[in-house]
Amino acid sequence: MKDNTAVTETPHTERITSDTPTVTRSTSPATNGVKLVGEAFVPGASLLMDGNVVNGAAHVAAGIGIKMLFGPVGLLLAAADSYSKSVTDKYLWNHVNDLVTKAKETRKARAEAASPPAE
Repeated sequence: MKDNTAVTETPHTERITSDTPTVTRSTSPATNGVKLVGEAFVPGASLLMDGNVVNGAAHVAAGIGIKMLFGPVGLLLAAADSYSKSVTDKYLWNHVNDLVTKAKETRKARAEAASPPAE
């Protein structure tokens, strides 16, 4: 079963190639706005709009379960993760991990610059 399908190419599309099959995604603000509105109603909507049915359905199921456990905050996190994956091809956790790694590297570089050179 093919999980990713291509959208119609426009001047605002980009072709993304990764370990998975090539996906063409729209990068227009209008399309991203529609995805965001869809996420307000159903977490996983933006992935479903991209044709990523398996991942979209998983976000729908997870969003419902997380909402039952954590309320609206959990639903918001599931929707944000789905939107992030749809628009940037990275999960929300990957973005957080990148920020933490960058902060650690910056802190380490500052500490090395502040310490006097060993003679």
